[in-house]
Amino acid sequence: MKEKIYNILRWSEKYTKTDMVYLTKGGSWLALEYSFQVVSSLFLAVAFANLLPKEAFGTYQFIIAMASIVSVFTLTGMSSAIMRSVARGTDGALRYGLQLKLTWSIGIVLASGGLSLYYFFNDNQTLAIAFLIVGAFQPLISSFKLYGPFLVGKKNFRENSTLNILQKLLPFILLLLALFLTKNPLIIVAVYFIANATSVIFLYRYTVRKYKLTITPDPELKSYSKHLSFMESFLKIAGQLDKILMWHFLGAASVAIYTIAQMPVSHIKGLFNLGHSLTFPKFAKKNLTELKIILPKKITKYFFISIITATVYIVFAPFLFSVFFPIYSESVFYSQLLALAILVVPKTFINQSFISHQMKKELYISNISTSIIRIILIAILLPIYGITGAIIALIIAEFYETALLWFLFRRLRYPREI
Repeated sequence: MKEKIYNILRWSEKYTKTDMVYLTKGGSWLALEYSFQVVSSLFLAVAFANLLPKEAFGTYQFIIAMASIVSVFTLTGMSSAIMRSVARGTDGALRYGLQLKLTWSIGIVLASGGLSLYYFFNDNQTLAIAFLIVGAFQPLISSFKLYGPFLVGKKNFRENSTLNILQKLLPFILLLLALFLTKNPLIIVAVYFIANATSVIFLYRYTVRKYKLTITPDPELKSYSKHLSFMESFLKIAGQLDKILMWHFLGAASVAIYTIAQMPVSHIKGLFNLGHSLTFPKFAKKNLTELKIILPKKITKYFFISIITATVYIVFAPFLFSVFFPIYSESVFYSQLLALAILVVPKTFINQSFISHQMKKELYISNISTSIIRIILIAILLPIYGITGAIIALIIAEFYETALLWFLFRRLRYPREI
């Protein structure tokens, strides 16, 4: 049976133009991990939506969004840099990368401390304490979870998926328990950060012991991660600014409505990204001449699949919300509008080809210009049109980035080699 399946997969490659054996072996484990993530996220989303008041849920989401923004004050690009180094044979990049990232995480501590003092002097003790928690645990979470990019770089998708499921299990159980026992967003925030920090530290130590990893200084890793981090800082700020401004202009309840609208669409986009995780190690070993030939065909196929997916979701979204989020009926329209972002998911293939080949100029142009456009549009449209304005800003920025990436990719008349 195994041989027959193998032969069928090899036969199908003349139509898919893809290594189907590699895709099936790696994809099955990624699919298992993603299935757990979707199921656990659905349980948590239902629990948040039905057990927590909208104001408390909105405050929780505001804190998580701010934690993501302050995380720009470290080497956020280290994950991609480590993945690339390991894919090219430098296993010691993991421990060296951890040292660098922990050192640079002092920025998270200082930024979180500053936010804590700001809210303390403005008589908001909940947020003041919350950002002390962020400053204490966010550096650990963002640094020790680097074991994941290491395993992806080694193409060990089975172990990466297994460890990621284990990593999500402890926060999932403890958050569910906390939601049943309290409606205090501060306690829920503390549970989230402590549980995640504990799990990633344990799994990092397990990975280092299993592979007997040493520290391999890599000047290129440090330099490239700095470039990626600078670019990603704009993306992180742009990606969370909508919730920050919404919390200040529209209130915590609007953040909750917007978050629930985003959840299903985010999971659908995540499903598409499974393929992107599989392709990154492959891209790192191919030259750009090959990529320029194969990528347009892959992007075209993904685009047609994304059209069908977005259409099906828009049709069935009202039923989905009536079953799982009945008190968030106002989120249905916003979620249907957000589904338009599914159409441009294939752009990630181009972005990954740029990252895997250190195409810094193209990455700077794409990431920074897209982030600036999104920030400007959100700042203008959200105060005027509320949640709808934020979504329109997001959609415009997504389509702009897609067009720009395609333009930058096609203009490579003489592709650079690795």
